[in-house]
Order: sequence, then structure tokens, then C-alpha cells
Amino acid sequence: MLCGVAAAVMAAIPLAWIAQGIHPWVAWTALALVPGVAALMWPCLRPSESGPPVSPVGWITMALYALASLRAFLWLIYPEGDSWRILSPNNLGDIALHLSFIRWLAVAPHWWPASPILVGDPLRYPPGSDLFNALLLRIGVPAETGLVWCALGGAVLAGVALWRWGRAVALAALLCNGGLGALIFLHKGWGADPDSLLQWKNLFLTLFVTQRGFLFALPAGLILLTAWRREFFRDGCRSIPLTAQALLLVALPLFSIHTALFLGATMTGIWILTPKARGAFGRLALAAWPLMAFSGWLVTTGAGGPSAAHSLGIAMGWTGDGTIWFWILNFGVALPLGLLFCGLLLRPGASAEARAFVWPAALVFASCMVIRFAPWVWDNTKLMLWSWLVIAPFLWEGLIARRGLPVRVSAAILLFGSGALMLAAGLDGRHGYDLVKRADLDRVATLLRDVPTEAVIACAPEYNQPVLMLGHPVVCGYEGHLWSHGLDYKGRWNALGDVMNGAPGWEETAKKLGVSFIIWGPMETARWPDSQLPWAKDPTPSLHRVE
Repeated sequence: MLCGVAAAVMAAIPLAWIAQGIHPWVAWTALALVPGVAALMWPCLRPSESGPPVSPVGWITMALYALASLRAFLWLIYPEGDSWRILSPNNLGDIALHLSFIRWLAVAPHWWPASPILVGDPLRYPPGSDLFNALLLRIGVPAETGLVWCALGGAVLAGVALWRWGRAVALAALLCNGGLGALIFLHKGWGADPDSLLQWKNLFLTLFVTQRGFLFALPAGLILLTAWRREFFRDGCRSIPLTAQALLLVALPLFSIHTALFLGATMTGIWILTPKARGAFGRLALAAWPLMAFSGWLVTTGAGGPSAAHSLGIAMGWTGDGTIWFWILNFGVALPLGLLFCGLLLRPGASAEARAFVWPAALVFASCMVIRFAPWVWDNTKLMLWSWLVIAPFLWEGLIARRGLPVRVSAAILLFGSGALMLAAGLDGRHGYDLVKRADLDRVATLLRDVPTEAVIACAPEYNQPVLMLGHPVVCGYEGHLWSHGLDYKGRWNALGDVMNGAPGWEETAKKLGVSFIIWGPMETARWPDSQLPWAKDPTPSLHRVE
């Protein structure tokens, strides 16, 4: 299935370029590859390794994952009265952005497409998940419905991949990380929000639910890691053919550039530490890495313009405040146990398998403590997540699993108990937030019904701007998205302010920006209350052509 999704997304890009847009026939052709490629790959797959019977703890962990996924994704976006609502406050800006990308990619006539959130820039963002949803939209699946369907499907695939990689420990590592964050509940009560005070936040809530690229990247990456472990350290069986591995690797940068970087580092580490893997990895790298680099170039330069490499920088101590309490509160016993385990692997006779996976993962984690891999240093968690998911099962097996029951129970509570409470707090009935009024979307859709697809619109740069959520390109989108994506937007941001304030020469400024229309409504009135535009005092939403 994952290979089929990868093939569909990669095929959609050249097809859209040739056809000048994702027409229905393009969408149907690309989506037909999902079952087609899956059927071709199925006979080549080897059965997964047989493990021990599922323990009661395993069943409980699987049930917890299922319940958390159903709660998070069935209420990912839902109607209530006149509003579209979302469950998680972490998703307010992200869901609005993804709706913008989905609807824009479905109608963009030129590929590689322009950015809908910054006029004059190419799209510089991994669009894989949103492009797949755009294909569904073009065959008639509403964008909101498609978001929920794909989220549930990705959750199922990720759950299976996590179980095959590390069984209950891997599931718990994603669901219940969080150091000692639950101490905040003791201090401030159950109504407190640990995420507001922690940096190593609950990975399930803050990354898996919000970062849609992980719906593909997490299961794809775990399947590759599991296949490499089996081939080079277990029974010597290649469970996934080389062509399928290469296909997944090539597609990964289109979904998550961080996952692609992590798997590249892991491949390098295994190649150095495991001589018998060098031939197979050499062939895999030769087949996949050049096209991976091309995919990475697309999502970091947008097929033109300056590279996003300027986002790299020094960030000593990640987001730490210089105190030991920061590390204790955020990571609890996980960090010292991980350091101890890495040291123990230096001993003669230590597991070669654990060395080959744990040491590269630890090196990536350590790099995140020194290097900023994105403009927002917290985004390093997209790499740190992978380090934790890889290390946690080996850590449990190598240090804890053979100890007595009291030690195992104590270790489980210290590693995962706090995170379990944070997961419950993040999914309880207190949550549910208005994203946008459906009447506002309908009103703006009526105003824009005759506006050409590529026409750039000047409007207020809010995260829930209806113009953007309907798939129209704007001068500037929400500032939090612009700076976190590493875009050079300040000049255009200031010029937008001049236009919307009606500053002298605003018409000429608008033309230089490429603006075709200005929309004016409550958001614009609130942001520019002293505007001198001729229609600014009329509260009725209106659309105005720039002549």
C-alpha cells in the first residue's frame, strides 16, 4: 500500500506538469497506481518475523493506540453548527494550511507550483500528503473527508509498523513520551497544559497528529528499518525487494525531509558498522539516493529560487534554558538511561544489531542538541522522534526486559507513565476549537467564484483566512507559517501593509506584487483599522479588482 501511495504521488507530479494541472484523468491515473503497484509488490514480500505471543501488556498498548488514534483522527476536523472545528489546539494553524495546500494543488495549472502563501515564491514544502489528498479531491472526495480518511489509514499503517519494529515498547514510545511533565498536573491541577511548559512534548499529539507527512513517513521509515534489521541481523531474508525499498526512499523527501535525512544517516551508520550490509546498501544507495536528492531539491528550493539550506544554524543545547531541571523535566530517566546504554554497547560481545541502529540514532539526537535543522529550533523534534523510536526498543530489551517484575514495572512507569497522563489530557473532552465559520467560507467562495485560479489576492494574513482555505494564492499567508518554512517574506509583508493601508502609491505597489484582487472584510478591518482604501469603512465583505 505504501509503495502504491509513493508511486501515485511521484507520478502525479510529471503528469500535472505535462497536463498543466491535476485534471480528473490525471488524478484517476495516479490513484490507479495505488492498487496496481500494491498488487505487483505483494508476491515479492516475505512474511513478517514470527514473534512471541502477544502479552496482556501488548494488547493493552494496542488498544490504547487504537483508541487514541480514533479520538484524534475522527475529530481531526468536524462540523458543529455553523463551524468547522478541530480537536487539538496544536492543529489550528496546521489544518488550515493543509486545506490551503490541498485545494491549491488540485487546481494549480503550472508545475512545479507556485507557493500559495507567498507571492513570487515556488512551493518549498514537502507536499506529498497534501498532493495525495488533492488527487482524492479531484475525483470527488471533499477535502475535509479526505483528511480524516487518510489520517485513519496512516494511523493503521503506522500502528502495524510500530508493532513490527518494537512491539509494545515502540507503541508506547510514540504515545507516552514526556519525561516528568505530569508533575505539572500535581502543581497546577488537571486543567494545566504541560505542552505549554515542555519542549519534549507528547510526540503523538504534537507531531503525528499535526504533521501530515508522518502519516506516510512514519510507517514507511519503520518498515525499511525493520526490513534492514531482518536482512542483516536476523534470518538473512530480504522481506522487501530492493525496488520497493528504493521507491519508498525516493518518495520520502516529498513527505518528510527529516525522515529522509534520518534514514540516510542510519544507512550510513549500518554501512560503516556492518560489513555484510555494504554490498546491498551500496546498490540501494546507488538506486535511490540520486533521486532522493532530486526530491529533496524540489521541496527545499521549489524547483527554483534560493535553497532552504540557510535554515541550518547553531543551536547549542536545543531549546534548553541552561539548567539541569530542563533536562530532568523534559526527558526524565530516558536520557540518562539512553546515555548509559550507548556506553554499554562499547563492551566486547555487545549486540552488533543494537550498535548498528542505536549509535547512528544517538548521533542524530546529539546533532539536534547542537545544530538547528529548521528556522524554528523546536522542529528538531522531527528528527529526535526517530532517534527515540529507534533507541527505545533496544534500550528496553538490553537494560530492562530481563530484570525482575518490580524493576520492569518501575521502569515502565518512569519512562511512560507521565506521557500517558499527558496523552489523556490532550484527548479529553475539554478540547474542541473553532477553525472557521462555514458561512464565512461560503460568503468568500461566492465573491471569488469568477476569479481565475492563479489570480493573486491581497487579504489579511491570518491562519484561518477563508481565501487561503479555499485554495487561492495570496500575497502573504500566516506569518507563523512563513518564518517557520524559512521563507524570505519581510519585503512582501511590508508591501502588503502599504497596499491594505491605502498608503500613497498603493495601486502601483499592488501591481508590482502581482496582485489581481483585494478582498476586504472583517479580518482586514481588524488588522488595518485606519486604512485609507476607499472601501475600508464599509463592513460588508467585498472584492475589488486592481486596475
